Amino acid sequence: MHTEQEPGHEPPPVPRPAHPLRAKPTPRRSGLTLTRLVLAVGILLVLAWFIGERNSGNSDSAQASVSAEPEAPVPRNAGTRSEARVVQGQKSTTLRQVEDARMQVGEQGTVLRIEGSVGRNFATQLQAALDANPSLQRIDITSGGGYAQSGLEAARMIRRRNLIVRVHSHCASMCVGLWAAAAQRQMEPDALIGLHQWNAQCEAFPSPAREECRHQIQFMTDHDSSYDAWLRDAGFNQYLLDLQSSTAAEDIAVLDVLQLWENGVDFSVVNRDGRRMSRAEVQQHLAAKSRSR
Repeated sequence: MHTEQEPGHEPPPVPRPAHPLRAKPTPRRSGLTLTRLVLAVGILLVLAWFIGERNSGNSDSAQASVSAEPEAPVPRNAGTRSEARVVQGQKSTTLRQVEDARMQVGEQGTVLRIEGSVGRNFATQLQAALDANPSLQRIDITSGGGYAQSGLEAARMIRRRNLIVRVHSHCASMCVGLWAAAAQRQMEPDALIGLHQWNAQCEAFPSPAREECRHQIQFMTDHDSSYDAWLRDAGFNQYLLDLQSSTAAEDIAVLDVLQLWENGVDFSVVNRDGRRMSRAEVQQHLAAKSRSR
């Protein structure tokens, strides 16, 4: 029996350039900041997963990843914190089928590139890749999430192997648990994280499968190696935990690297070559990208 964290809903529509995103923002301070300038552009990237899959061609070096140290988290200041943008989706009562991700090993067996959903066979696929490549050090991932049961099992594998997990484009829902469980967390400078509530869709199952689904989800979320525990261990503060628990399963709360740093999350930002980037370099990169649009 499989449960699902990624909501079974119709994907949020891509907004037309002439109209603002149909979003449900949390209260925000007035005034234009660098983060707000680039956030609208960034949201379109994470929405790409919901409307179709993106091709990635990441050829990063595993050695550069191992040497990268996390950027020191920026102390949170509630008075200046930029709020996440919540993009609305469409609620559905039907189970959404999640296809398995594509996994490819590169860099002489040291890097596993994953693109796509956390499907029912995700943990089995990951275990096979780990068994076949004992020198594997890092996972590069782009994923919008998927099934909780296989995702939590895969996160435990990542934890046991002390793997690095790098977000290439976006990582949402159950994918965030995989990233948070890693020994080292990395993101490319314009990558995005997406948070929302658990959605096991137990009500879509007939009895007694419905009751069994509820029981398993309660066990998984209460366990000390659960999704919530990994987020806390990765430095997600109470604001981010509340954001995750309060964002409806059919919606997605999108955060960029600056917002994650702002809220104390422990990770490094690296470029395509695996070189660590400072906060100032990330700001310059995002500003230049915004100007080129």
